[in-house]
Amino acid sequence: MFKRFSRPLQALGVAAVMSAAALGVHAQSRPDAPAAAASGPMGHGPRMPGGPGGPGMHGMPGEGGPMFLGGRLLKDVGASEAQQKQIRGIFESARKDLKAQHEQGRQWHDQMAALLSAPTVDAAAVEQLRQQMNAQHEAESKRMTQAMVDAANVLTADQRAKLGELMKKHKARMEERLKHMRDRAGRGGPRGDAPMDAPPPPKGQ
Repeated sequence: MFKRFSRPLQALGVAAVMSAAALGVHAQSRPDAPAAAASGPMGHGPRMPGGPGGPGMHGMPGEGGPMFLGGRLLKDVGASEAQQKQIRGIFESARKDLKAQHEQGRQWHDQMAALLSAPTVDAAAVEQLRQQMNAQHEAESKRMTQAMVDAANVLTADQRAKLGELMKKHKARMEERLKHMRDRAGRGGPRGDAPMDAPPPPKGQ
């Protein structure tokens, strides 16, 4: 997922944070954001640098990005008000740049659906449209990766290191919650209820 991130981001261990921001800004700028978040590759869902249909990150979109870069965690690493404002501005600028591309992407999605549901499928037209969509996704990925790099460079080396540690702890907490949910579901349902016994057979049997 992160293979297209620049080496500085990889070395600093904040790729997860920056990709969360990319997802938050990407989805936030779309009128169909709730539906898009659940869409797969054919649904023209959120794209992450490195390929389509990347996994979602645990972050609630906020002003200029998700909570990771727009609120508590930035404060936890000691980011100043000026730094927070600059980072919000970076992702807001990226959001504006990508808004027109997202509108075009929705139109292409509708065109693809029409092509694939036609009485006769025009393979050449489908391929041409696919190439256009891929080119757009590449441009979006490039723009968001630049925003990630710019945001990372606003923080000091110490702040980036601390942010990486906080994200590791956050990931561990989320994995523990998911494991707990799976364990409860395995015991009889989302609420952890024990499986119900089978009803007794009718009398006389």
